Amino acid sequence: MPFLETDDGRAYYRHWAAEAPHAAVIFLHGFGEHTGVYHRYGFALNAAGIDLWAVDQFGHGLTAGDRGDFTTLEASIGLGDELARLAAAASPGIPLVVQGHSFGAVATLWKLVQDAGPYRAAVVSGAPLVPVAGLVDADSTFEIAPSQLSADPFYLDQMENDPLAFVDADGGPLARELDRGWDAFGATLPNLTLPTLAVHGTNDPIAPIGAVRAYAEQIPALSLFELAGGGHDILNDVTHREVAARIAEFVDQHVG
Repeated sequence: MPFLETDDGRAYYRHWAAEAPHAAVIFLHGFGEHTGVYHRYGFALNAAGIDLWAVDQFGHGLTAGDRGDFTTLEASIGLGDELARLAAAASPGIPLVVQGHSFGAVATLWKLVQDAGPYRAAVVSGAPLVPVAGLVDADSTFEIAPSQLSADPFYLDQMENDPLAFVDADGGPLARELDRGWDAFGATLPNLTLPTLAVHGTNDPIAPIGAVRAYAEQIPALSLFELAGGGHDILNDVTHREVAARIAEFVDQHVG
């Protein structure tokens, strides 16, 4: 099985390869997920000529760690950076786009406001840009009802029966790292200059869309694509085809 070797440890990754890719997306998933829940998304990007590279973050999937503990934002960013180097080596000169969902979106934005690195553009989905109820202190125990994530029956069945996926874990480490992002974003997010697409469901109960709307109105580089009625896991909701098509269109607009 393929693993990244990083200073923080080994991490399992997947690569969905297009036949002749004109861009590559580097993806960081969210809490309770792993790369195996993104096959449909990977195949949709491949059909648009885009590679998808994704990594099981620490404490998730086939990567070691305490259940649900990403460790730090910097560790997640390091996984993405290493995956980007791998993608660039596999297809020299290919334009890279970074993407994050939920906690992965916070890590992605945390990186971009400091150093956009090799990326031409970015995508975030289900981004919790302000404090989330139930995740405001280190004593949090976070539990999500699958129905809050998506209305797609295939995805809900996967989340309920996949032994590598989960909807509850000690929320303390997650709260600690999210809090770091929330404390900083008010001052740092307005500095975002890399073209970034936020994809968000209007009925997201975990990360309400209002905060993303407000930031999109203030930041020229940030655009928002709203999915009416969409839940938190918008990449795996009933509108997943529409979402993938919009992201592919955005990638094509920004890879030159």
